[in-house]
Amino acid sequence: MDPKFPNEISQGMRSAAETTLAKAREAVERYMQEATRVFSKVDSTAQTAQASARDATHKAVGYAEANITAAFDFAQALLKAQNPQEFLKLQQSFLEKQAERVGTQMRELGTAAASVASDAAAKMRGQE
Repeated sequence: MDPKFPNEISQGMRSAAETTLAKAREAVERYMQEATRVFSKVDSTAQTAQASARDATHKAVGYAEANITAAFDFAQALLKAQNPQEFLKLQQSFLEKQAERVGTQMRELGTAAASVASDAAAKMRGQE
């Protein structure tokens, strides 16, 4: 043992160092627990958002398919038009229906997006 550090001093320093180390370990453990909790919350919310985004994408693809089918049906009907008046009537009818269809689709997608945001916010609040 070094003669500069009598047994009492070195024991006191060792005891203080052990106490400091124990407190530091405890603080790091609390930090890691909190970081794990926060990560879990973010991950869970992200998974919910991803599932909702997948649902919205499927819905949008369904809308696109419906719109394409309507366009082909419209083109087919135009080919059968007997005169310019019927052609114009078909065109007007298609445009009215398409405007209504797209409006409905946009409202539904908007409602779905608002629901996703609301659910994610509720999930974040519920996990605190």
